[in-house]
Amino acid sequence: MKPYRIIILTILCAGWGLPAISQEHRLSMNINYSVNSTVGSFKSDLVNKTSFRGWNVNMLYGVTHQLSVGIEAGFNDYYQKYPRQVYQTKEGNISAVLSNSIQTIPVMAKVRYSPISSGMIQPYLGAGVGGNMVTYNQYLGEFGSSKTGIYFAASPEAGIAIPFRKNGGSAFTLGGKYNFMPFNYSDNRNLNNWGLYAGIQFSLK
Repeated sequence: MKPYRIIILTILCAGWGLPAISQEHRLSMNINYSVNSTVGSFKSDLVNKTSFRGWNVNMLYGVTHQLSVGIEAGFNDYYQKYPRQVYQTKEGNISAVLSNSIQTIPVMAKVRYSPISSGMIQPYLGAGVGGNMVTYNQYLGEFGSSKTGIYFAASPEAGIAIPFRKNGGSAFTLGGKYNFMPFNYSDNRNLNNWGLYAGIQFSLK
């Protein structure tokens, strides 16, 4: 049997016949630390370093044991300084250090589905859609340009919840997501990135 099939089978077996994190009619909060890496033109044109300055938090209401809906907010800070070199500008060539500083604050409506709502390991799938507040600053030597605005954002995710105790409302969460973040300024078209997160989920009532 192939390794990935063994992993899937193990997760399924762990989920059957064991107590659940009961989410039905329960309001829960999930606070996570996140690490995000840029992709596409964001990586090639602006910042190619991974950001270790991120977090996200969501509040979800359990419609059923498997389906939850709510809101999510997050923050990521990207920064990179490039060595001095010659750049072409409208005023002519300039030798300078280039710095890019970008912060994203997505706020989205969120839905999460847990196909296995019981067991020691409970996988889930989720998606969010909403807006993204962007603060963009670029400095070419003493010359700077900036842009602040609200743009569209969407984020599919997959992860697992590991309950701390049987029938409890608290769990350790671990997951990953891809963030679609359109952005249109100068030659930049998006701030797409993917990230990993880990945190704590607990019941509010």
